[in-house]
Amino acid sequence: RPLLVVGLGNPGADHGQTRHNVGMWCVGVLARRHHVELRRSGDVEVARVQLDQAALHIATSRTFYNDAGRGIVAEMKRLGATPAQLLVIYDDLDLPVGRVRMRLQGSSGGNNGLKSIIAALGGNTEFPRIRIGIDRPYDGTIPVREPERIARWVLSRPSKAQRDILDASVDRVADAVEECAHAGYEVAMNELN
Repeated sequence: RPLLVVGLGNPGADHGQTRHNVGMWCVGVLARRHHVELRRSGDVEVARVQLDQAALHIATSRTFYNDAGRGIVAEMKRLGATPAQLLVIYDDLDLPVGRVRMRLQGSSGGNNGLKSIIAALGGNTEFPRIRIGIDRPYDGTIPVREPERIARWVLSRPSKAQRDILDASVDRVADAVEECAHAGYEVAMNELN
């Protein structure tokens, strides 16, 4: 079960509604549901949520996406959390908009936020994660792979139609996080995937 749930994204009002921040949106939903306010703890904003018998800490990074690892791992140490007790929620270019996938471990898949966490954990990749699809831009039917265009895509706001789909997915992921705390990762993963 998770002890620390982190939503990846970039801090600041300029970035709040961009595709890259869907992980942070999930943490925001959990904070609102449980009437808690995130407070600064080093390089993260964190709040404690009580779910029946389970205590859960929800957090977002105060550093930029690609440098999130240091603050997250510092918060893990403060809480005494193992990598298996860290659950990371983040956006994924390689999933269609709103598609959700949960895994218990794995590589970074090219995601710079995950690369930063893995590096801060000394190469450990054995932490659970939930990916929320934001898709990628296309030239006709050809997926764009050009780094500058990808950066513009993830740092832009989704259309109204995409935002509606993402909001529904964020609610599903928030439900799954609560299920992880109650029943464990496997149960939540079976329902989510």
